[in-house]
Amino acid sequence: MIAHVRGTLVASSQDSVVVDVGGVGYRCLVSTSTRSRLPASGQEVTLQTSLQVREDSMTLYGFLTGEEYDLFELLLRVDGIGPKVALAVLSSTTPDSLRRAIAFEDVTALCRIPGIGKKTAQRMVLELKEKVGSIGPAVAASGTPETAAGPLPPQPLDTIADAVDALMALGYTRTDAAQAVDKARREAGEQPKAETLVRLSLKHLYRG
Repeated sequence: MIAHVRGTLVASSQDSVVVDVGGVGYRCLVSTSTRSRLPASGQEVTLQTSLQVREDSMTLYGFLTGEEYDLFELLLRVDGIGPKVALAVLSSTTPDSLRRAIAFEDVTALCRIPGIGKKTAQRMVLELKEKVGSIGPAVAASGTPETAAGPLPPQPLDTIADAVDALMALGYTRTDAAQAVDKARREAGEQPKAETLVRLSLKHLYRG
């Protein structure tokens, strides 16, 4: 199994990258989050990888963080979720929001993720709730996710999805919209409304 690749980033597209390792180019499919945080071409990059073998293909999926990698592997355990859908899930939301939606059994929010229907969302909750219990890493008795540093700022999955949908309605691709919303979240503060995320995202999109 190829656990990781470390080398020079030589090419990138909307959903994949090529990393040169000792003269061999490894093509990895990546999430929107990983794609948006990659260094410039020609720079060194390290990706944790998951090799998915099928009868007619072998495909590498790459992740900048162990958090994304772990969630990808967990999602593959759910009946009805293959690697492409798992990657689409990670491209549509953040790890924190996904874990929170599963832990709080928010099936409605999970159904807003492309490729996830009600039955699949219910299976995600049933099969993964105990495995993603470290959403903060703890959930207080009040139902508020907490860490050792205090409560996590709530970031509802449906708020992110609403912002992405609004940008797509304006003509942007899902990839561009998700990347812009991810950047907007970093400067929006706690509990931003979808309207705020859209406004900040448009600034990033206008800048190119």
